[in-house]
Amino acid sequence: MGNPNGQVSDKLGRPRHFDDDTEREMVMDAAVRLMADQGYTRLSVAAILAEAQLSTSSFYRHFPSKEALLIAIIRRDGESARRALQRAIANASGPVAALEAWLDGLLDQFYEPAKAARTALFLTPDIFNIYQTNTELMADMRWLLCQPVIRVLRAGHRAGALYSPKPEADAVSMFALVSSVATSPHAYPRSKKSARAQAFRFIWPALRITSETTSGGARRPRSRQPR
Repeated sequence: MGNPNGQVSDKLGRPRHFDDDTEREMVMDAAVRLMADQGYTRLSVAAILAEAQLSTSSFYRHFPSKEALLIAIIRRDGESARRALQRAIANASGPVAALEAWLDGLLDQFYEPAKAARTALFLTPDIFNIYQTNTELMADMRWLLCQPVIRVLRAGHRAGALYSPKPEADAVSMFALVSSVATSPHAYPRSKKSARAQAFRFIWPALRITSETTSGGARRPRSRQPR
């Protein structure tokens, strides 16, 4: 509405040019770009909006605070990683191959350069403070990335291809092993090959999977069921 002088009030803010979903994504993407450059602690709402070229109201329409924005970004990235893991196992020839695809996809989150850089954004000390005040957030993210392999373990157990009577617990245990091996300074934070071998050294016996050498020299997993 115009004022008596025929001028538009600046209290109305900038006009909206984007739908809600697009605007929300623009804010989140701008925040990620700035986090990669300056970290989370130095990040400000004003800087995010300047980067996204949006108004203040565009931020608070979607996020009540900077912390709420961060949590939304973490959950969005978790969903994206889950879908990537699901795609990785979708075309596997069987449960053991699907398990291997899931493990390789999970390792990629820590070692494939672009994915590893993204993961590193959310493993800094200031972000861990957010996890401590939102204790369910990290557990939710772990569970999200475990979901694709739970069906694999359950199907493999039923088929006799591997031994996993409690697939949910097994999935959580495997995730903990892989993430620890990949991030601990006492393990293999810079070598995917070594981290992979270490993870497989524990996981394959736990699931009672053995390997035999084919005529072509490849290693083919084989299940060893209890008698």
